[in-house]
Amino acid sequence: MYNILIVDDSALMRKRMCDIINSIQGFRAADICADGESALRMIDSKKYDAATLNIHLSNMTGLDVLKRLKAKGSMIPIVAISSSIKEDRDVTVSALDSGAVDLVVRPYQFRTDEDIRSFSQNLKNALMAALNGARTSRIKPAARPASTSIHRTPGKSTGTSGSTTIPVSGLKKKPSSLAGQYKLVAIACSTGGPQALHTMIPKLPSHLGVPVVVVQHMPKGFTASLAERIDSDSKVHVKEAEDGEVLKPDWIYIAPGGRHLVIEERSRGVMKCHVYDGPPVNNLRPCADVMYDSLRDIMQENILCVVMTGMGADGSKGIAGLRQAKKVYTITQDEASCVVYGMPKSAAQMGLSDEVVPLTEIANSISKELGV
Repeated sequence: MYNILIVDDSALMRKRMCDIINSIQGFRAADICADGESALRMIDSKKYDAATLNIHLSNMTGLDVLKRLKAKGSMIPIVAISSSIKEDRDVTVSALDSGAVDLVVRPYQFRTDEDIRSFSQNLKNALMAALNGARTSRIKPAARPASTSIHRTPGKSTGTSGSTTIPVSGLKKKPSSLAGQYKLVAIACSTGGPQALHTMIPKLPSHLGVPVVVVQHMPKGFTASLAERIDSDSKVHVKEAEDGEVLKPDWIYIAPGGRHLVIEERSRGVMKCHVYDGPPVNNLRPCADVMYDSLRDIMQENILCVVMTGMGADGSKGIAGLRQAKKVYTITQDEASCVVYGMPKSAAQMGLSDEVVPLTEIANSISKELGV
C-alpha cells in the first residue's frame, strides 16, 4: 500500500483528494495538512511514498516548501497541484524546476463527472510516475558516471529487444560518421523534463548551426513560461513553437502544452512548425512519436534525436520509423540521472540508442555531434 500525504489549504480539496486517492487500488491518503509548516513537520516525522502539494498555499507557498525540502536533501516525490490560470503558471514552472516530479492541473470547479474523471486519471498517472522514479533523488542528484556509448552505423537499428548498452566508462566518445552534418535536433521528454531541460539547454553553446525542436509533455498553458525561464538562462534562443513559423538555426522550439507539433517543409530545405489540436495519440498531446513521424517526410536526411527522462515509451516508435527513412543518431539519458527511466529505457531496449549519457553531459554530446 502506497501512503500519500496531501497538502492543501482548502478543506474541500483535501476531502476530494482523499476520496480520489483512496479510490485508486494500492493507494491510501495517509495524512492531510493545510499549510507548509505542518507538511514539513510531517515529512520529517513520518515516511510517505509521495505527496501532493498545492503550489498556492496561503502562508508558506508550495514553492517555499519545495525549497526547504531541497535544502534538507529530502527525497520524497512531490506532485505539484496547480490551476491553469495565468498567474499560476510561472510559479508552477518554478516548482517543477525546484524538484516537483510532475504537475497536475485541477479545474477551477468540478462542474461535471468528466472533470472529476479527468483530474483523477491525471493524478493517478502523476503519482505512478513519482513512485516509479522514487529510487532517484529529484531534489539533489548525485554525481553521475562517465558516458556510455554504443557504436553502430547511424540509421541502422539492431532490432534487439534487450538492453544494447555497452559500458565504456572513462573512454572518450568519438563523434559519429554524421558529426557536423545534421540539419535538425529533435528532443523528447516527459516526467522530470522541465527540470532536465533547464539543466541541459543552458549548457549548449550560442551557435548550434541548426534548429532544435522539443516535445515535453505538459498541460496547456505552461510551456510558454517554461520556455521563457530557460531562455533567460541560455545562450541559445528558447521559445514556445507557433503554428507556421520557420525554424531558424540556434533557436529551440518547445511544443505548446496540450497541442501536437509536427515539422513540415515550407520550401526546399526550409522547415516550419505546424501546431494543431488533433486527438491525443497514446493518450498524449503533444506526442513525440507524432513529431518524429513528421520528420520522415521532410527533405533533410540527417537528424539528431535526444530522448530524456520520462514515463512510458513515447518517442521510440517514431524514432524507429524515422531510422527506416533517414540517417539518425540517438542520444539517450542514462538511468541514474532520470527522474523516471521510461522513455530512454524504451529507446535503448529497442536498439535505437547510439549513446547513453548522464543529464549533465547531454549538451556536450549534442555539441560534439553538431561539430560546434
